[in-house]
Amino acid sequence: MNSIKVEKRKLIEILQKLNIVSSGKATLPVLSTVLIKGEGRKIKFTFTNLELTIISQIEIPSEFNQSFCVSLVKFLSILKELTSEVVDLRLEKNFLWITCENCEFKLNIISAEEFPSLPILKDRQTIKLNAEILKEMINLTYFSVFTGEANYVLTGFLWEVEANILKITTSDTKRLATIERPLSPQQPEIGVKKCFIIPQRAVMELNKLLKNQEEIKLTVGSNQVYFDLGDTQLISQLIEGEFPDYQKVIPPESENKFKVNREKFLNSLKRANLLTAPEYQGVKLELKRNKLVVSKTTPQLGEYKEDIDIEFKGKELVFGFNPQYLIDILKVLEEEEVVFEVYASEKPLVLRNKGFIYLALPMRLS
Repeated sequence: MNSIKVEKRKLIEILQKLNIVSSGKATLPVLSTVLIKGEGRKIKFTFTNLELTIISQIEIPSEFNQSFCVSLVKFLSILKELTSEVVDLRLEKNFLWITCENCEFKLNIISAEEFPSLPILKDRQTIKLNAEILKEMINLTYFSVFTGEANYVLTGFLWEVEANILKITTSDTKRLATIERPLSPQQPEIGVKKCFIIPQRAVMELNKLLKNQEEIKLTVGSNQVYFDLGDTQLISQLIEGEFPDYQKVIPPESENKFKVNREKFLNSLKRANLLTAPEYQGVKLELKRNKLVVSKTTPQLGEYKEDIDIEFKGKELVFGFNPQYLIDILKVLEEEEVVFEVYASEKPLVLRNKGFIYLALPMRLS
């Protein structure tokens, strides 16, 4: 059968999902197309930029067993402008006919044989992940990923799986976030430790897809990682290289700690951050007995100062910090109060919370 009727809403939803992989001008014409493959009463859609691939599928009311490639952007744009709830798709020679009421489009297609072949991960152990827990882990680590070019391995997320524990770590050399959570109780024993680095974009796209699933499945190959989310699959290349030994920079737990209301501290840092300039990024934090003084001075802009009640009985200390490093973590935590460990003015602030560690280095105030 060369023609099918499909709900426009389903087509738009699935093409928008695939379109997140698009990354500017494609090096090959076929890389700007979506592979559409009919498999009986199911249609599978695949889009790739060679580094990241998304596969998704929908059910259809009738049989369809044709395969072809068509421009994803043009197909999606056309569907958005059609008014009917159901569209008719018909293959004829080298064209896809899109019909809706009295409107008709004809798009060029490319043979499915020209679409890049996808990796096949056979005989690999599947790791079961709880989607809600995984989303929490990503949300607590994504902001510490390195964004420059000098440290390529730090531009991704380090994943470590050992003894049925998943650990995710990121670092931009000025701060570090690491979190560990147990795998599903139904997960078969994982005997050999697995370490791999997933590019930031792949993890963030995965995070967008984590919506209604209770469980997803992870399979790791030699240079790819495969996530199965039921009706959608995501495949990503891995970053080659060795992640630095981050355990060396995590200090032992300190006896000197201060407890502060998370929201009050966050809002104070946001206010101080209003006076930040490229050459004056640091915010001054003064730890006094049961009081934290947050202040900011920027020549030609102005000054800010605020006192916050805290629980602290240690030695008075003065720090300089990039406020964004603390804002990023405070805004994703949910606890009413947070506890920071302190060591010395030139040492990092450390937050430990139920398998999660966040470390931020101080900076010299201008």
